[in-house]
Amino acid sequence: MIGGGIAGCSTAFALAKRNIQVTLIERHAKLAQAASGNPIAVLYPKLTSAPSLNNDLTIAGYDFSINLLKSLPKTPNLFDPCGLIQLAHNTREKARQMQLLQQKTCLKMQYITALQANAHAGCSIGGFDGIYIPQAAWVNPALWCAALIQNFAQNIEKIFCSEALQLQKTSDGWRVQTGKTTLEADIVVICNANDVKQFNQCASVEITPVRGQINFFTETEVSKNLKTIVSTDHFISPAVAGLHTTGTTYAPNDSNPTLSDKDTYENLLALRKISTELFDSANHVTGRVSWRSQTLDYRPLAGQLLDEDALRVKPPRYNADPANLPWLAGLYVNAGHGSKGMITAPLCGELIANLITNNALPIAAKLTSSLNPSRFLLRELGLKQLAASLYK
Repeated sequence: MIGGGIAGCSTAFALAKRNIQVTLIERHAKLAQAASGNPIAVLYPKLTSAPSLNNDLTIAGYDFSINLLKSLPKTPNLFDPCGLIQLAHNTREKARQMQLLQQKTCLKMQYITALQANAHAGCSIGGFDGIYIPQAAWVNPALWCAALIQNFAQNIEKIFCSEALQLQKTSDGWRVQTGKTTLEADIVVICNANDVKQFNQCASVEITPVRGQINFFTETEVSKNLKTIVSTDHFISPAVAGLHTTGTTYAPNDSNPTLSDKDTYENLLALRKISTELFDSANHVTGRVSWRSQTLDYRPLAGQLLDEDALRVKPPRYNADPANLPWLAGLYVNAGHGSKGMITAPLCGELIANLITNNALPIAAKLTSSLNPSRFLLRELGLKQLAASLYK
């Protein structure tokens, strides 16, 4: 397992619970230090107005993540299904919400007025109507990663401060070259977010680093009344361990690692739109920068890789049997989750574990095909139909 964020830890968990021995390689000294290192993340199924594969994945992933968290041993400040209010803060968002409410989904959501929103939130917010999702939650990603690994610790070996630099196919599996040692494995799952492209086998993977900044402020007598997450195109959380989290900004291909005054201003301006009461109480504002990894179609990379060189030398027919494609035996990816990593990564970890063990897929075959990390390569080769039907 390469990477110790939520993708790597949830995939390790899914394999370890099937009694498969896992070695997890993490370049930092602890788990969840990159995009999974924010103090809290929001588990919220934000959907598009029309049915789509992305919506199907979001709904399935949200349900899977909530149930997975509930199944783990209780840990203080791990997560809280405190509910979320999505404010209809402009005409476009209000239209989206009206269309959503007409769809038949398994999500429990309800329309609420501005007065009802204030009552649910516990303080004065926005002056907008909106949608209330009672089971939406915040989660502490680092605690979640630790809980996943600890649950089957006997089957998971952790190697910290070590970066996987190169993958080489062998007659028996894969050789993983790190800066310190060489490891051998039957199966490798690449879960290192924006760094997947450092491996030759992932050269065709389409992924973009997106800088995001969140800000924190200290709980006050006013802000401690906030009981739910409140969201527009930004969000504010209830206080967790004495801090509220608000954000987040969105900047593709921005590599600036330092806190930006401009981004802090953007987050606080969005907070003022959510609640002038909370904005006025914000003090001791700090923040954190991280990079999520995003794909062109906003779906993650999850599944087994194809051999790019073999495909280019001899492209298959559009109606080829997927079983006869040049699969890279034992090489998988779980990455590219964008802003929905806490919802999609655990489900994708379960999917990969089922693919490895030849068990029934946890999601529909069409959706599974749409996540395959080699889909962009197949589309480039004019094999869009094949890319859409890799699993049946």
